[in-house]
Parts: sequence; C-alpha cells; structure tokens
Amino acid sequence: MSTIEKLRKDKMLAMKNKDKVKSGVISLIMSNILLEQKEKKRDLTDEEQLAFVKKELKQTMDTLEQTPEDRVEAIEETKTKIEIIKSYLPEQLSEDKLKEIIEKFMEENSLEKSNKSRGQIMKYIMGEYGKYTDGKTVNEVVEEIIGA
Repeated sequence: MSTIEKLRKDKMLAMKNKDKVKSGVISLIMSNILLEQKEKKRDLTDEEQLAFVKKELKQTMDTLEQTPEDRVEAIEETKTKIEIIKSYLPEQLSEDKLKEIIEKFMEENSLEKSNKSRGQIMKYIMGEYGKYTDGKTVNEVVEEIIGA
C-alpha cells in the first residue's frame, strides 16, 4: 500500500472517530502530495511521497522548537502531530546505528576524519539511508565523528 493510499484510509478512519488533529495532519500531507502529482502530471513514487511526510515532520518539529514554553496546550498538540507524522515514516535509524554505518563507510573508503570527508559521507548516507534518517541528524553524527 502506497503512502497516499494509507493516508486516505487513515483519514477516513480519523474522520469517523472525530479525531480532528489526526484528520488535519493527514489532510495537510495529502494535499501537498496531491498538488505535486497534479503539477507533475503523474503519480509520485512512494519515495517522493515519503519526502513530503519528512518535510512536514521537519516543519512541525521546527514549530515545536519555536513555541514558547508557557504555551503548554500548543506544545502538547504539536507533539501529538509529530507522533502522527512519524507513524507514516519507516522506522528511523538510531544515532548509534548511524554512527556505525558512517564509521564503516569511512573505513571502507579510506576517508580521514576531517571536513574534507563530510560531503562524501553526507551524499552516501542520504542516498542510501535517506528515508530512514534526516540530514540534520546525519550532520550532527558526522560532526561528532570527525570532531569539526
């Protein structure tokens, strides 16, 4: 089942259960995917659909970071939205697993622990594991490994 099909099914269920938050989150993601499909005049691949889910997750996490601490209700609602969005992504790699993959890649390609290697590492990880992690996390782990 593609991401958009799962979203449609879950939206109907959320509407039936009168879950306005989940329905709203799903509607937002679906509308972005459907708009892109209309513009490209073709169905998006599951990878392309997941990119919209990841983009929405990033934006929602940014919103959470910018929300003042005294707005407890808004923070809780945003955390709920984040959990809903995450449920549509494949299980994400832990930082430890990511570190292991990066170190193995560096060893196999004889890369030194310097900023010169960052581009190669980022390109490889995002190309191979992009749907299981995000660029910010990869960048933080690379930073930790190369000690820049």
